[in-house]
Formats: sequence, C-alpha cells, structure tokens
Amino acid sequence: MIVNKSMFPLQAGFGVISKMNSQFALLQTQLGTGNKAQTLAQMGKDLPVSLSARSRLTQIEGYMGNVEQVNLRLSFYNNALTRMDKMEGEARNSAVQGQYGSNNINMATLPGLSKARFDELVTMLNADVNGRYLYGGNKTDTLPLKPTEELLNGVGGRAGYATVVTERRAADLGQSGYGRLTADIDVLTPGTVTFAEDGAHPFGMKLSTVSQVGGRVTIDTSAQNADPAALAFTFDDANLPRAGESITLGFTLPDGSETQITLRASEEDTGTKGEFTIGEDAATTAANFQTALLEKIQIAAEGELMGASTFAAAENFFNAAGEPVVRVAGSDPYTATSLRVATPSDTVQWYNGETAAVSASNLGRLGVSSGGGDSVTVKGLEPSSFAHGFRITAASAQSSQFPPTATLPTVTQTAGPPSSLSVQFSQLPTAGDQVTFTLTEPSGKEREVTLEAVTGRAGPGQFTIGTVTAAGDAIANTTANFEQAITRSLSTTAALAEGNPRQAVSAAVEDNGRVNYGMQANEIGYLRMIRSFAALSIETYPEAAGAEDPNSIDLNPARARFDALASRQASQLSEARNSERGSIEMVTMELGVAQSNLLAATQRHTNYKAQLENLLGEAEAVNKEDVAMQLLALQTRLQASYQATAMISQLSLVNFL
Repeated sequence: MIVNKSMFPLQAGFGVISKMNSQFALLQTQLGTGNKAQTLAQMGKDLPVSLSARSRLTQIEGYMGNVEQVNLRLSFYNNALTRMDKMEGEARNSAVQGQYGSNNINMATLPGLSKARFDELVTMLNADVNGRYLYGGNKTDTLPLKPTEELLNGVGGRAGYATVVTERRAADLGQSGYGRLTADIDVLTPGTVTFAEDGAHPFGMKLSTVSQVGGRVTIDTSAQNADPAALAFTFDDANLPRAGESITLGFTLPDGSETQITLRASEEDTGTKGEFTIGEDAATTAANFQTALLEKIQIAAEGELMGASTFAAAENFFNAAGEPVVRVAGSDPYTATSLRVATPSDTVQWYNGETAAVSASNLGRLGVSSGGGDSVTVKGLEPSSFAHGFRITAASAQSSQFPPTATLPTVTQTAGPPSSLSVQFSQLPTAGDQVTFTLTEPSGKEREVTLEAVTGRAGPGQFTIGTVTAAGDAIANTTANFEQAITRSLSTTAALAEGNPRQAVSAAVEDNGRVNYGMQANEIGYLRMIRSFAALSIETYPEAAGAEDPNSIDLNPARARFDALASRQASQLSEARNSERGSIEMVTMELGVAQSNLLAATQRHTNYKAQLENLLGEAEAVNKEDVAMQLLALQTRLQASYQATAMISQLSLVNFL
C-alpha cells in the first residue's frame, strides 16, 4: 500500500483558509469604514431600504436649501419693512399742519427731507439679494424702479414726476387762477351771480354742496348735479341778507378730498377775506358777493387745490396695479379738458416689475352708476387703456320662463372705447330671470358674470326683486338692488383677476407645502409712501426762505400749500390704514405667517431626517463592537487552521519511519 499526502485533505483546508481570509478582509473593511457593504450588490435585502431612505434624504436636503434661501430673503424683507414703518412715523412728524417752525424752518427743510426719504425708499425697493431683485414680483432680473432723479426729473426727453405735476397744477388751476370756476353777473340780471365750472372735464374744483344761514338769498340748484355744474345766487332789493348770515360752498378736489368756503354778510367793508358787504341794493350786494367769492376761491386754489393737485399728479404718475400712467392731454394744460394715457416714449414708467392688469380697488377700471331710477350703467373709466382693466365684450338677459316673458330687463352693450353695459328695468323681473355679461382681461381671458333675480334675501350673484316701500317704487328698488349686486360681483371678479402679489414668488418647502413670499413695489403700502415723499419733495416754499418777516400775511399762500400737503401726507400714512390690503403692516403680518410656516416645515424635516438616518444606519452601518469580536474569533480560528495545516504539511512516511 502507498501512503502519501493525498491521505490528508490539504486542498479542502486551503479552501477554508481562503474563505476565512476573505471574511477577515471584509470584517477589517467594515471595521474601518463602519459600513456593511462597499457596493450596492453587497447590500442584499437592505438595498431597497437604503435607496429609499437616501432618496428621501436628498429631497429633504433640497427642501432645507429652499428654506435657507427663503429665510435669507424674509430676513431682508423684515429689516426693510421695519425701516419703512419707522419712516412713516418720521414723515408724519416732520410735516404737521400749522407747525412751520422757528422762522419757518420746517417749510425750508421739508422738501430736502422728503427727497432723502424718497431716495432711501427707492434704494430699498431696488435692493437685491444674491443678484435677485425682490420687489418686482417674479421679474427678478431687472430693477423694479427707475433711479430717483429719473423718476422725479425725467430723462432723455421723457417726462418725470415734476413735469406731470406742473401740467396737472396748470390744468387744475386754470387760466384765471380760480380752479376752473367762474363767477359772472349778466348785465340784464345785475342782482344774480352765476357760479359755474368752466366745462365738463376732470380738472379743478368741482361743486358738491351748498347751504346758507338766513335764507334771504335765492339759490338756484337746478344745475348743481349737471356736468358742468352751476349755481345761481339771486339777491332781492326788498330782502337783502343781514349781517352775520352766510353761504357755505363745498367742493370736491382733484385727489377726491373735500373742502369748503364760507362767505359771511357784513354791514361794513372790513377787508376780511370771506366777507361781503351788504350794499344799498341787490346789484351792489351781488357785485360785492362776486368779489368776495372770487377772492375766497383764489385763496382755496392757491392752497388746498395745489396740495390736492400735487397728490392727484402723484396718483397719475405713480400708477397702481391695474391702472395706466396718465397725464394732461393737449398742448395748453390751462385749458385742458381730458387726461391721456402716457407712453414709454414720452413719460418715464416708474415701475418695471410684475403687476396685475386688473385691480379690485377700481372694479377693474369700471364705474357703476344709476340713471332715471330704472337703469344701471357700467362703463369703462377714461382715459381708456387696452392694457389695463376689464372690457365688457358681451351681455344678454335670460328668462326663467318658456316661452320668455316680457319682464326681462333691456340689456345694451357697446364695445367702446370705453366699453359699457346698460341694464334697464321697464317692468319687474320674474324670479329666476338672469343678466349675464362677459368681462375680458387684457390678456384675453374671459370671465362671465351672472346675476339672477330672486325674491327675499339675495346671496352672491343674485339681486332682490324690489317691492313698493316708503323709499320708492318697486322698479326703483329693484334697480337699486341690482346696482348693489353688480358692484359686489365686479369687486369679487376683479379680486380674482388681480390675484395675490404674495403668490408671484413661491418656494416648495415640503412635498405638499409651498411658502408664498412675492413682493411688488406698486402695492398700496409702498405706493402711498412713494407718492407722499415725491409730492412733498417737489413742493418748495421760496417765499418763506426770502421773507424778512416770518409772520407776514404774504406767506399765507405758502403756508396754505404746506398745510394742504402735510394733511394729505398724514392721511396717506395714517395708522388707520394699517388694516388695508397691501399696507406695510399687513405685508409684515403675511410674511410673519410665511416665516411661521417655514419654521414648522424645518422642524418636521429635522425630525424626519433623524428618523431616516436611524433607519439608514440600521440598513448600512455595522456595530463596531460586534465586528471586533467577530474579527478576534476569526483570527483565533484562522491561526488554528494555519497551525493544523502546517503540521499536516510536515507529515510523511519517511519522517515517520
């Protein structure tokens, strides 16, 4: 019999040792890296868990990156809004009616301070974060506003705010300086003063109210609500006014504010403005009344009217969302009769960011009025602009009966410009009858509005069929109800078309959550500040600077302008406006909500990330203590195998013999 090494399983022993070496190397790698596997193929059943967890962690990292970016921008917004709120208070305190300062110092310094605030505000609204402009909505690559000097003074032949103010003031003041009003006495009726607006136009002082104490003057108000409006004051020889009796006239100014003047009868000529001397007869008294009236109108024109005109020009130039930039039409502003839409070639367009073409504040540039007690008219505002507001493109009435009854209102639609809609109720409608009209946005999108006649209380999209009441007949009441309903519907539809500036920019911060934080510099809160600061920076008071006597009555016109502008700035920047949409305070609150949503999302991501990392650790990581123990055990086995193999390899028959 032959005896050799084949009697011993050396080959099998080498295979076992090789496997133990591979396992030893794997354990060493796991101990060094802390990972179970070095390739996806080595992960086995843990692979789906690992891939899913890592994918989710990548998404969370992306969301956290968005959160970080939005937090940075919100912090910038918060700092800017805090400063703007402080500027509002500073501006209100710097210009107060009647507080002119020692030697009229407040009047002298106000224009410079206002321009500095205007420049600071423009700079803040034009600021960028990492190359991204924040106050232009989703247009983040261009400056939202033109530079300060360009806005105020124009550039390259294009008019700035100063030019628009000059034109508007001339148009409101008129050639005579009486605010586009006239007071005439016809030689055929020397005891009558005819007081009237000089034409049908949007300029100057508009007659609104008239009243008297004493009742000895006959006031003809038949044309008070006409366009142009007129009044006639007739004095009677046998019943002249008595000393102390007065006539008060109210006026609507170009910015929508109201003012009034009072003329008081006096037995002697005291030289006091606002008094007229009672003459020997009606003709003399009428002439004195005419003189006193024009004097008082001129004082109002030099003060209140100029302040109102300056702010009206600010509204014309610094247009809000859904409104065009407009300026006085024609070559001679003193005799102008209309406004026109300014073009980018002749007028600086102050805002370059994203903006809505329709605004709820002006019903989509539509005006609602009633006429004759049985009709309602909806008409586009003038001057017409196809780039702003709604156009009425279709209208009809539908009967609830078949065949249709004769109770349907008459609906008339005209294309314009401006487009218009007229609804006339010749009979009471039947419950279920409808009036439908189509509003078309500048983008071409159409919105259909339907109003349905109902009995009883009306809900959205409905109007109540009127009944006979002490306030009027059934048709008049139906017309009034329809006017209210159509106004509500227009406001709701315009608000939907306008949208929310906050939604112009948004960021995904979780799977089903976005944070909206868009901002537009033409929102009303910023706009009120821009208009106010610009208006007060344009107005100067050279009379006060060169006056030898700081209390001279010659400074009264300048002081009147100062008071008019100060009161309007105080109104525009009043704390009472804090609750209106787009105010600095409301915007701050909305951003606070966005900040709160960010914090909540961040907390959720932090918690979820910790859970995923624990899950990933279980799927991919090893317990180093366990690996170390396995290494020691494997090392012992490997050493024993080496020793046994070495001993076996030395065995031979020769050595045995």
